[in-house]
Amino acid sequence: MIVLMASGNASVLSWSILDSARTITATIAAELAETVFGGHHYRVLFMLGTLLFGVTFISNLVAGQVICRLKLKLEGKR
Repeated sequence: MIVLMASGNASVLSWSILDSARTITATIAAELAETVFGGHHYRVLFMLGTLLFGVTFISNLVAGQVICRLKLKLEGKR
């Protein structure tokens, strides 16, 4: 819920980087309680959660590979 409060809970997107915005996590937290289970809105929120998981998983895999290569390079094994 801190993400929802910190983002300003603005559901309208703006082109200015200084305006409030709503993250994917805040959108899921704010709207999931009001959706009908199995409805279109629920499925879109579920897809957003899956997208967030995928991006996080790929980012962690890439970061792990970078750290592993840097570790080998700094230890002189490669």
